[in-house]
Amino acid sequence: MQVSRFWQIVMLVGSVLFLSGNVLVLHKNYRNEWRAHQTEYLEIAAELTEDAEMRANIWARNPRIEQLIISDWGERRIDRCTTCHAGIDDPKFADAPLPYRTHSNIRGNHPFREFGCTVCHEGNGRGLTAEDAHGAGEHWIRGRLAGDYVQAACAKCHLPPYPRAAPVLRAGSRLFIEKACYGCHRIDGVSRGKLGVELTDVGAKWRVDYLFESIVDPKANSFESIMPTMELTEDEVHALLVYLKAQTGERLLNGPVREHFESVAWEAQGPEDVPVSVESGRQLFESMACVACHTINGEGGKIGPDLSVYGRQRTKEWMKEHHLNPRTLIGGSIMPDFEYSESQLDALELYLESLTTLEVDNATVYAPEGG
Repeated sequence: MQVSRFWQIVMLVGSVLFLSGNVLVLHKNYRNEWRAHQTEYLEIAAELTEDAEMRANIWARNPRIEQLIISDWGERRIDRCTTCHAGIDDPKFADAPLPYRTHSNIRGNHPFREFGCTVCHEGNGRGLTAEDAHGAGEHWIRGRLAGDYVQAACAKCHLPPYPRAAPVLRAGSRLFIEKACYGCHRIDGVSRGKLGVELTDVGAKWRVDYLFESIVDPKANSFESIMPTMELTEDEVHALLVYLKAQTGERLLNGPVREHFESVAWEAQGPEDVPVSVESGRQLFESMACVACHTINGEGGKIGPDLSVYGRQRTKEWMKEHHLNPRTLIGGSIMPDFEYSESQLDALELYLESLTTLEVDNATVYAPEGG
């Protein structure tokens, strides 16, 4: 059967397009990002090598994808980061440009070839371009951690108060208690709050920008949120963000069985008993960060009621019922449901009963900012 000239032209054009597509694919695979980095790395390595035989071996090596399989630290990870970050553990590359430069020293025993990169830096270990590997896409929740945010990864292996080499993480951990966040939010092994969302694995669920919005403007991502707007400095917000990114639910040094029994033991621990006295109640009031929400004679937060003369306003019985369940007596109260032992309740009520004198001018304390 004779093919018409029209179909001959169609088949010719199709063949040309097919071959062109294959050429483009081959060109893209050959001139890709990782190959360019490997080539430049080998050139720098040859320049830094004085041994002639070793230099010849480097020049003879073809660019290749490097891969680590990390199976001892949590979930099995594929790390191809050293394809581009090839000089990560070679001291000769201490002054080399990125991405070949030697990694800065980490206090303690953290061999890179054993831990890999994504255990600490997150990101996509399988990626072979900077965008893919760093998890830069808007839908990649666990993007690359850099700067202070790398400290968040320390929480996978280290328990509070966390290493001194992670000062921002340590500060965020303290602020979580000092600002009474623990009263509303649960973090397994840390706090039992029930009023707000659970934060045990919040770092694995949300990006930093989302968490930032949720801290500085609680209604930005949930118009039904009853979380108050906290008075926080930029440094405090930053520290809390690092701490929240640390909450991934991963505990790499604990097997699942050990972790289960530790969690059960922690849940079984009740509030401790304290001496029933005014001083003990004052110490409890401070240690539970009640001042994050309540003001006493000009000192403290302005989220909850002023307690300067609380002892004149409420009976001991009312205080006890309110502390056990704030919403039974004040509908819509956003005060957390704290857990108390009987002696803690008695001591706290004694202290609050002792608050009967206003020592400052509240017109000044609660004056609008700027006059």
